[in-house]
Amino acid sequence: MSRPAASKDQARLDAIRNRVALASPAWGLVADDRLTMTAGDGELVDVLTFADNVYIEDRDLILHAPEDLPWLLGMYDRVVTRLREAMAEIARLSPPPKKAKDYAAECAMQCGRQAFRVFLRERHGLETTDDERVNARVRSILQIQSRAELNTDENARKRWLSLRAGFNQWQEGR
Repeated sequence: MSRPAASKDQARLDAIRNRVALASPAWGLVADDRLTMTAGDGELVDVLTFADNVYIEDRDLILHAPEDLPWLLGMYDRVVTRLREAMAEIARLSPPPKKAKDYAAECAMQCGRQAFRVFLRERHGLETTDDERVNARVRSILQIQSRAELNTDENARKRWLSLRAGFNQWQEGR
């Protein structure tokens, strides 16, 4: 199974991790005529010599990068781990999402019921029991092109609920 392509941010983070992992393990500082940063794996060699007029804040940023970058990556990893744990706990404690009511299916079932067809004939002028004409009459009453609109259009859903309530009252009064 292949992994999805990494985002630009993830690719950059991976590149930073790679640079940190491949960089020399030992860093040092030599102060003679100029301040020189050294690095290596055993014998330290000159990596960077600071100009005399470099701002102290810029120098400190560079001088501390070999310690700060691994620390930041470790901190980031700990935060991501805690976030994942918190999200898992929230998911565990959250009730499962309620399944949305399928009003289109409910309408289709009602259209197939004989009592609903009698209601449509008595209250809404339905003249046939042909399935397609029953469905067409209900769509006309509800002012929709498709029953699927009952699940996506709030006004259509309200019209269906009103029609259904009328049917329930009609049934109770029979």
